[in-house]
Amino acid sequence: MKRLTYFVAILALIYSGYWAVGSYALKNTVQNQLTTLENNGWLVDYSALNTRGFPSRFDTTATDLNITAPDQSISYMTDIVQVLALSYRPNHAIIAFAPEQSLILDGLPIEIASDGLRASVGVNANTSLSLDAVTAEAKSLQFNLEQGTISSLNDALFAMRESSAAPNTYDTYFTSSDIAWPALILGQLPADNRLPETVDAATIDAAITLDRPIDRLTLSAWQTDPANLRGVDLRSLSITWGPFVITGNGSFTINEAGTPDGTITLTANDWKGILAAAQSLGVISEQYQFMAQSIGETLSQGDDTLVLPITVANGNLSIGPLPLGPAPKF
Repeated sequence: MKRLTYFVAILALIYSGYWAVGSYALKNTVQNQLTTLENNGWLVDYSALNTRGFPSRFDTTATDLNITAPDQSISYMTDIVQVLALSYRPNHAIIAFAPEQSLILDGLPIEIASDGLRASVGVNANTSLSLDAVTAEAKSLQFNLEQGTISSLNDALFAMRESSAAPNTYDTYFTSSDIAWPALILGQLPADNRLPETVDAATIDAAITLDRPIDRLTLSAWQTDPANLRGVDLRSLSITWGPFVITGNGSFTINEAGTPDGTITLTANDWKGILAAAQSLGVISEQYQFMAQSIGETLSQGDDTLVLPITVANGNLSIGPLPLGPAPKF
C-alpha cells in the first residue's frame, strides 16, 4: 500500500511538472507570436496574459488586447479573448471571443456584436506550427457603424482544413443564413420594392491552393509578404434569396503573374428577375443594363433558367461566347 501511495505521488509530481512546463510553453508561444508582430512593426498592447486550468487544461486569457498594423490600416481591440486547450492536446485549441469587439479598417470604426462566436484551431506538431484545421462559428454576427448596422448574419460556420490532395491546398467551407443587405443599399431600393431584405441562405464548398502553407511565419508576415492564391476548385456554390436561387461550380488556376485560367459556371432560375434585382441594388449600372439583358437573352435562348459560363483563357475574360476584355489579375 505504501508503494502504491509513493507511485501515485510520483505520477502526480510528474504530471504537475508536465502541466507547469506545458502551460509555460503555451503562454510563451502566445507571447512569442505577439513579440514577432511587434518586431514586424505592429503595435501590440494588453493589460494581462495569464494561463490557468490545472490539472486538465491550458486556458490562456488576454485582457484589454489591442493590435494595430504598422501602417495603421487595421486595428483590433477586445476586452478579453481566451485560448482554451486540453493539457494532453495542446496543439488544438478553442478561441472564445467577447460578445463585443472593435475593428478599425482604414480609419473606419466597426463594432462587432456576436452571440457564441468561437473558433477551433488545430496546428501540426512542427516548428512552423502549420495549420491542420480551423472552424469558426457564431449564432449571430452584427457589424455596426456609427450610422447604423452594416450587415448581419445568423448561424454562420466557416471551416478550413489541410487537404491531402495537393501541397498547400485547403478544403474550405462557409454557410450562413439570414444575411442582411447593408442598410445603405436597402435605402437605395425603390419604395415599391418587394425583394427580401435578407439572403435566406448561402453556402460555398471549395478547395483553395496557395503558394505556401498557412503557418505562424505566413501569418506574421501577411501584410508585408502575403500568401498568394494559386487556384480555386469551386465544388459548389448555392445562394437562395427569396424566389431566386443561384448555384455554381468550376475551377481556375492562377500563375505567378497573377493571371487566372479556368471556368466558373453559374446557374440561375428566373434570371430576368435576378437582373432586375441587381439593377435595383445598383450592382449593374444603367450603361451596362442593355448589354446584360442581351447576354441573358443570348445564353438562355428564351428559357427562364440561365447557365452562365464565366471563362478566363490567355488573359481574356468571356461570358459564354461573348468576349469582355482583359481578365482581372490577382
